[in-house]
Amino acid sequence: MQPEPIAKRQINSFRERVTVIDRPLPEAEWAMVRAFVRRMEREDLRLRFGHPFDVEDEVTLRRFIDVKTGIGEIAWVLDEAAAIAGISHRAMVSRSEAEIGLIVRSDLQRGGIGEFLLREMLARSARQGLKTLSGLVLLENLAMLRLAAKIGYTPREVSAWTVELTFEVGQTSAAACTA
Repeated sequence: MQPEPIAKRQINSFRERVTVIDRPLPEAEWAMVRAFVRRMEREDLRLRFGHPFDVEDEVTLRRFIDVKTGIGEIAWVLDEAAAIAGISHRAMVSRSEAEIGLIVRSDLQRGGIGEFLLREMLARSARQGLKTLSGLVLLENLAMLRLAAKIGYTPREVSAWTVELTFEVGQTSAAACTA
């Protein structure tokens, strides 16, 4: 019997360590989020949120990460030490569309975590009947733009600094890759 390909082993490993939350975070989970952002490089925070921010600023952190019951969700994958390795965030903007965000811890980037989180978010959204996911990405965030292209996004609007990406749920290459 041949061993599973590395990518499949990674996906199975990520699935064992993923948590999806659709309610406000209790303090113990906020402590995990704080530890996660403290391990982020300033430039990675800037690329995700449009500007760097003081990771000790609780108000800003909660504005960026908080989950509102009934209109949002956050999902994360834990590393082997049970620390957050990557976070995806989804906020409903209508009955059929949600805005999304994604960030992977600086020391773990380019290891498949972001792709896993994005594909899982697309699969959950399809099961829940959503039609479109969209996200605003800085044009200089080439890693995210490459990942989005790999999954199958459509550019909705391009400005001088950003591009709004849309994923037609169920019509991207993500749908066939997750169960």
